[in-house]
Amino acid sequence: MIKFFRHIRQNLLSEGKTGKYLKYAIGEIVLVVIGILIALWINTKNQEYAQQQKIDAILVKIQNDLLTDIHNSEWLIENYMRKDSIYDKMMSDSLTAEDIRAIPMRGGFSPNFVTTWWMTYYIQSSGYEQLKANLDMVPDKYDELIRILDFNHINRKATFNAYNKNSEDIARQYKYYLNDNQPWYAIDEYNSEYSDAHIDYILNHPKFKNQMNAMLGSVWTMVWEYTAYHKEILQIYLMINELLGDKAKPLPKEIRTTSVATKTDAEQFIGLYTYGYGQKNIINSNSIEVFVKDKDLYYKTDDTITRGPLLSMHAEKPWFSMRRSPAIWCFKCEQKNTLKIFHGERGITEWVKVDTKPEEQ
Repeated sequence: MIKFFRHIRQNLLSEGKTGKYLKYAIGEIVLVVIGILIALWINTKNQEYAQQQKIDAILVKIQNDLLTDIHNSEWLIENYMRKDSIYDKMMSDSLTAEDIRAIPMRGGFSPNFVTTWWMTYYIQSSGYEQLKANLDMVPDKYDELIRILDFNHINRKATFNAYNKNSEDIARQYKYYLNDNQPWYAIDEYNSEYSDAHIDYILNHPKFKNQMNAMLGSVWTMVWEYTAYHKEILQIYLMINELLGDKAKPLPKEIRTTSVATKTDAEQFIGLYTYGYGQKNIINSNSIEVFVKDKDLYYKTDDTITRGPLLSMHAEKPWFSMRRSPAIWCFKCEQKNTLKIFHGERGITEWVKVDTKPEEQ
């Protein structure tokens, strides 16, 4: 091809056709420039495609981190409800010395579970850190997503870290107190048995109840913070799916922005519940009416004010909460439709369903 163009130029010069030669030369330059521009355009498009592929991969990584955050919350909520149950029994003085001796001294149902087992919750950040490391290639359309992620990974992460440290400090300081002030502590730990002095301490020493209250309160604040974060997880996941467009994967079961997946699923929860148990009725109502609107659960108390919707806290377990509330609503369908509301330092209340279901509101 080069020889062909060279031959044309030589013929034009040898025939003295200078004007035609200049026109030809200009045309050849134009063709070269166009070729260079096309090559640059193709190269730019290839770079943009490669950058977009990288951004999409990072977004998927962020989504996976969000799912991990949801999975990790299961232990946080279970820890909270279990501590709350032990706390409720101990604070109500409903256990005797024999009852306590029958409880294993170690493990997730022991008295020390609510006094010395601290809780931690960490937001996964590897995807976010990758995105921040590649901001130079991120288009403006991602600004809102980055703003929300910045808040969670700077402000909310710092809040969780502070709560983590507080929970650990409460547990460690209490262990130091036991070590310095209770002679039975090391011996009972070694033998894994309750001494009489240990039993008396659990039943009668105010320090034990104060410690339970402090430890439960530390986990209570984590759950309170997580209920707000959980709703943002759902919004961020959906926002990323919208940015991914056709590349977005089907929504996993964990990402549900309504209380239930279908109205049929709501049938096991809706109905009228009456107050059955609790040291104090924290809702100050004799009944709770749970009803469904669209695919969300709402409830009314004696004052007939509608509250909700209830936020689903687990893909498979019947755990719900109000946004920014540490109260966990746990529907125990295997216990003849019993609703338990765990509310940390304010205690546990139990409600029993007395009818099938009210009409849809």
